[in-house]
Amino acid sequence: MPKKIMKAVKNKPQVWPAPKKGKARTFVKSNAPMKKCKPVPYVRHPGVQTKFRKERVHFGVSVQGLISMRPRALFRCLQKNGILLDWRGQTCPHCGAGSLQPLRFFKDRKVWAHKCTAKLCRKYVQPHDFHPIFHHGRGASYTPLGHQAAVLCCALAGVPATSAPVILGMNHKPVSRIYNNLEIARSRHVLQKQKEIHFGARHKWCDVEADEVDIGKEVDLQHKRAKWEQWGGIVERGQPSTLVLFRLPPKTTAVRSPGPGPITKRDWKPIAHKFLENRDVILHTDGAKTYKMKLSGVVHDNVVHKKKQVLVKGKPVWVKPHYTKVWKHKLPNGKSVTVKAGTQIIDRFWGHLRAALKHAPRKVGSIALARKVRAAQWTYWHRSQNFWDATGQMLQDLTPPPSDRTNRLIGG
Repeated sequence: MPKKIMKAVKNKPQVWPAPKKGKARTFVKSNAPMKKCKPVPYVRHPGVQTKFRKERVHFGVSVQGLISMRPRALFRCLQKNGILLDWRGQTCPHCGAGSLQPLRFFKDRKVWAHKCTAKLCRKYVQPHDFHPIFHHGRGASYTPLGHQAAVLCCALAGVPATSAPVILGMNHKPVSRIYNNLEIARSRHVLQKQKEIHFGARHKWCDVEADEVDIGKEVDLQHKRAKWEQWGGIVERGQPSTLVLFRLPPKTTAVRSPGPGPITKRDWKPIAHKFLENRDVILHTDGAKTYKMKLSGVVHDNVVHKKKQVLVKGKPVWVKPHYTKVWKHKLPNGKSVTVKAGTQIIDRFWGHLRAALKHAPRKVGSIALARKVRAAQWTYWHRSQNFWDATGQMLQDLTPPPSDRTNRLIGG
């Protein structure tokens, strides 16, 4: 090897392993001092959830234990976890006057129940009466509570509805009913809690992402038009529990159209005023023009998700789109902040939603599809939590106090 080449190799900085791209590769090639640059984190504020290992989480109960558990022990276990309500001493939901006695077994009816103390009522209330998920039955349709709890455990563990009857050796009808009731309960809970979400409540000038997605298409062959199921979402970075979803009414398009197009100003304006205006947030979106609408207390940036054709030495070359970009904003208070623009968080939820709707029918405008979307929103809210405990808390929130329940049942 010539001496000049050997001397040049010795002067090169030793980097291991050899970088393939980026500033390090440029530094090695040019032998120039690399500029010190402070990396810009994608999620700037603290409180980001740590990595969650789903396979290491234990509910504290098992399918075998729930099925083989004695009735009194089963009631205590489910009441302790918040799955069942303790009716002892509560107002009777039938008459609204008497109180319920402690739980005991009635031989004549062969059930465990609470009995009302009112002389004109004397009705029985079982532990899973008026439950959002569990159900009653007689004859061939009767399913023990332990088996229903085992089905719920399988549903929370992610077992498909078609596999649970095979695993538990049960009829598919009660299994599908519990799975359906769980979706309805999750949808109700999401609609109830979504109203309480306030962006910017934890940190001032936090990063918020907004985007829309198409999840369904229906073709009208008679009129040669296509209907679309389109949803929009807003989420704060690092806080999955702040995800807000809203249904959009897109216009019909041609049959071969790739989509209904971006969100319109007519649909975005009421949502932006409700969730973002005067919240002191930094809004990150894609290149849709609608998101550029001026709002007080909102600083906006975007990233164009589109490949470009540029000329390099007189030849057209396609450049891949940039999904993140560093922006420097000057806030109304005079301070400057450097952030990364992009919609990586909300796009991650769209992948989660598509996985949840993989085997579901996607009829445009159907209530069942909207319910499945809300159920996927609930699982995303609690993705780093124990689903058994989160379901117990959800059922406690859905179950009103005994006095409110009694007034609603008797028409008060």
